[in-house]
This record gives sequence, C-alpha cells and structure tokens, in this order.
Amino acid sequence: MNEKLAALLESVQRTAVQAGDVAADVAFGMGKKAGELLSVAKLRIRIASLEGDVKDRLSQVGELLYATHTGAPTDSEVLLEKLQEIDGLKAEIAGLQAEIRREEDAHTCPTCGAFIKDGDAFCGECGGQL
Repeated sequence: MNEKLAALLESVQRTAVQAGDVAADVAFGMGKKAGELLSVAKLRIRIASLEGDVKDRLSQVGELLYATHTGAPTDSEVLLEKLQEIDGLKAEIAGLQAEIRREEDAHTCPTCGAFIKDGDAFCGECGGQL
C-alpha cells in the first residue's frame, strides 16, 4: 500500500509542477502582453494629440486664407511655415502608426492573429510555423 501511495503522491507532485510551469508561462505572457498594450495605448494617445495639433494648424491656415480673401493678404512665408508644420505633424503621425503596426505584428501569428511569445517556432493556437 505504501508503494501505491508513494506512486500516487509522486504523480500528483509531477502534475502540480507541470501546472505551476503552465501558470508561470501564462502569467509571463499576460504580463508581456499588458506591457505591449500599454505601449500601443501611449502611442495612440500621442497620435490623437498630434491629430489635434494638425486640426489647429489647418484652422490657422484657413484663417490666413480667409484674411487674404477679405483684403488683408497673408505673407506667403507665414502660410508656408504653417503648411510645413502640418507636413511635419502628419509625418510624425505616420511614423507612430507604423510603430504600432510593427509592435502588433511582432507578437501575433501571421496565420490566425493569436498572441505568440518570443522564441516560439509554431503558433500555440493554429500550429502555423512562425
């Protein structure tokens, strides 16, 4: 009876160790994913702020053009400067959007879109080769 009990306890111990390993892997993956989501969220907030700046500059350009229409011509250098500011803001937005795409693509399966861990050779969801 002692041998059967010892074998059972050994089996329970192995199962508990395996469950612990799985739980640690899941916790690691969730922590990493949370960090990635936070990073992407910060990028999206920065994009929203820049888009607000673009709208502000476009409003200023509109006022300058309207002033020209009403007989108070705008210096073309001032107008050009505002347009160049808009170009710079839009370029920064495009760069941040590309960074978001790289961040999202780097940690998802190209076949099914599931989250993958660094170093995985195959997707845990669909089995696709990474």
